[in-house]
Amino acid sequence: MALNFPTNPINDEQYTLGSTTWQWNGTTWNIVEADSGRNIFVSFATDGGTASPDTLEDVLTIQGGTNVTTSINNKILTIDSTGTTQNLFDTILSDDGSTTANSATNTLSILGGTNLSTEIATDTNNVTIDMDAFSIDFLSDVDTTSTPPNTGQVLKWNGTNWAPGADATTGGGGTDADTLDGFDSAYFLDYNNFSNTPSILTLASLSVGNELTASGDGAISYDDTTGVFRYTPPDLSTYLTSVAFADLTTTPTTLAGYGITDAQATLVSATNIKTINGTSLLGSGDITIAAADGGIALTDLSIGTSGTASGNGAIAYNDSTGVFTYTPPVIPAAVTSLTDLSINDGSTGQVLTTNGSGTFSFTTVSGGSSTFSSLSDVTTASIDIGKIYEPAIAMLRVDNVGINAYTFPSHYSGNNPTIYVISGTTIAFDLDLVGGHPFELQDNTLSALTSNLVHVTSTGTVSTNSSAQGKSSGTLYWRVPENISGTYVYQCQSHSGMFGSIVIKDLSNL
Repeated sequence: MALNFPTNPINDEQYTLGSTTWQWNGTTWNIVEADSGRNIFVSFATDGGTASPDTLEDVLTIQGGTNVTTSINNKILTIDSTGTTQNLFDTILSDDGSTTANSATNTLSILGGTNLSTEIATDTNNVTIDMDAFSIDFLSDVDTTSTPPNTGQVLKWNGTNWAPGADATTGGGGTDADTLDGFDSAYFLDYNNFSNTPSILTLASLSVGNELTASGDGAISYDDTTGVFRYTPPDLSTYLTSVAFADLTTTPTTLAGYGITDAQATLVSATNIKTINGTSLLGSGDITIAAADGGIALTDLSIGTSGTASGNGAIAYNDSTGVFTYTPPVIPAAVTSLTDLSINDGSTGQVLTTNGSGTFSFTTVSGGSSTFSSLSDVTTASIDIGKIYEPAIAMLRVDNVGINAYTFPSHYSGNNPTIYVISGTTIAFDLDLVGGHPFELQDNTLSALTSNLVHVTSTGTVSTNSSAQGKSSGTLYWRVPENISGTYVYQCQSHSGMFGSIVIKDLSNL
């Protein structure tokens, strides 16, 4: 029966054939105890060869020979010589030497050794070989002498032998294999071998739930079990949402509240009249006009009925009758509450205006600016359109060392460094310092990229894809596809020594 032991076994791995089981200890395969007993000897040696058991049921047959007979009584094996001068054994072999019988009366002594003792039971031909009680330090690959063990320690392999060491957990309980802590074999590092594995949350599992009831200052909460984000709006119940004119605590009680001074609506006294018939009387004090002079006495002055509201309002004086007539201004209709406000329908491109009476309307505005440079109130000299063309996860400022190397001092050190990029994002290269060194991005076959590239000059001129390559100023944007990974290359089109690697990290595996 052939023994086909596994190749490249790990420690304590077992192999069973028939009813016999062997176990690998890191050096050799050893037979382990089975329910039916243990094979005591690995092989049986004779003068003419050896035999090895391969099952627990293997039978060792001891046969006689010339002038030699064998017999078994119960469990006693008897070997007799029928000759008068026959040596029972010619040569006796051991692991460490041999001896030869030189007469029929030679005695074979079976001696014990370290932790082994031999005994022949009285009145029997039985030889008993027993192991004495011994310390584990007796094993050749165990050393508890150099470092005596303490309570709770276990044996650990230190590269030479087994020696006392601290357990991974207290009490000698071992370690949970699912944590990988303390287990370094290929089996325990294979995620698929675990029975207790966590659920993996993917970006596709994230969602936004229904809005919650308003509370406090508002917040966004996340449920890390379901992957749901939910928004709680702030509580605005204590804030003013509508008001009527009558609810206002400070309302105007005179015309002054509408931008008209009270003096315009009261009787003009003599002291307030500064001109008569165009003659200035400033600084002359009170005015006395005698009736005998044909003038109008102050007692003749009166205020007539107010005229119809017109324009900004005015006070008119009739110097023939002495009557002052007040023309009130046109005042827009008062907006007494938010419900008085209304907004007319509008269309795309219109702006919102009001007529002063609580009605808002949309009106069309023509013209407008389509570029920064055409804005009259914007200084464009300090704005680099290329740098703000679109958001990027990082903007690498590219420089050079002569014709030997590119450098990226804003993020990396050294010449031609390896750049790391995440798939599914945009990265920008500021090329304003690399004059004379046209910059090109290549794939893993060293072919120039022809898609997902945008180059923008400082004044806003845009080039895309292949036309965006080979620039030595402006800003190059690379919209890195989500489904790529591996190593790409940056290369100067004019100097072969100016190149380096770009390692793409897969966004879904971060």
